[in-house]
Amino acid sequence: MYPVPLPVALPGQTRVWAASVAENAAAATARRGELDRTESLRADGFRQFADVDRFLVAHVCLRDILGTLLGTPPARLIVDREPCAACGGPHGRPYLPGRPVHFSLAYAGDLVVVAVAPVPVGVDVADLPSHALVQASMAGLHEDERDELLALPRTARPTAFARCRTRKEAVLKSTGQGLTHGTRQPYVGTATEAARTSEHQVYDLPVPTGRVAALALWTG
Repeated sequence: MYPVPLPVALPGQTRVWAASVAENAAAATARRGELDRTESLRADGFRQFADVDRFLVAHVCLRDILGTLLGTPPARLIVDREPCAACGGPHGRPYLPGRPVHFSLAYAGDLVVVAVAPVPVGVDVADLPSHALVQASMAGLHEDERDELLALPRTARPTAFARCRTRKEAVLKSTGQGLTHGTRQPYVGTATEAARTSEHQVYDLPVPTGRVAALALWTG
């Protein structure tokens, strides 16, 4: 596997990597046996080969990175789920029982992003949306974020919208809440510099043109 560290300044031991699905799909398929039963069943649930490849690259990369950092063979890592922060169900944040490390992964198109930190962390990546999708989805944002988008030229809105959504989803992933309560909160802004929330520091990540990505770290 060939995950590449992203050139971004992050505090403490927080690190983030990216990997190309196309460049790593064959290697991930060959190492599918390193996944646990739950991961294998999820991979089997996809109908499109492209979706299977994305999932395998993401999860094999995650295990590869964690295994290297912890000095443990990837196949021996036990990945569990915390109770959901919203409903208590068994689908909250993934974690390694007994291991003092937090992690998050995301993927879009050909890109997989993995983040590892000593505190709760969330990462998200997205392709730039169409103008029609921005218009249809804008109502779900914080009212100040909607006003910011409407104040921009139409051509600038897709990037600003995607920037806002990835920041917001990174925060929500770090808490284990996800999109259960929608994307109106927290306010993270649409400008080139993310707004800090009461409990998180948010960072935009350098990814290839046509996509945006963000990372959120819990600060308490």
